[in-house]
Amino acid sequence: MAKNLLYYVERSGSLRLIAEVQNGFNYDEFVKGLKWLASQDKPCKGCRSGGGWSWWPDCPVRDCVIQKELDFCYQCSDFPCEKLKQEPLSAHKKAIIEANNQLKSMGIEKYAKQLIERFRKAVASQPFKQKVET
Repeated sequence: MAKNLLYYVERSGSLRLIAEVQNGFNYDEFVKGLKWLASQDKPCKGCRSGGGWSWWPDCPVRDCVIQKELDFCYQCSDFPCEKLKQEPLSAHKKAIIEANNQLKSMGIEKYAKQLIERFRKAVASQPFKQKVET
């Protein structure tokens, strides 16, 4: 995910401008953090694929899913459990809870189609600049 975001950030000059005008965040530090995340040799691939980041090899969510032999957290009778409600990464874990609730209500196929459509819309809305040769 960080590699994809870095790709768009580096190609969009408007984000730097917004950051500077609004004093919202330090753009250079943001890009530096994205580059670090994108460079990780083992980015999290999700619990179903063994998950875990190279910098967090003992992810409690991944370990729980593997131990209970589940495909998704929502399949557990304890969902949403304390592991998903606690730090670290509580914002990321909130996204896990939301995604699992959608998976449970929509089913995997419908949810996957929704993600693909959301990605297509996001890509289509990106302001790409063509290089004009002179």
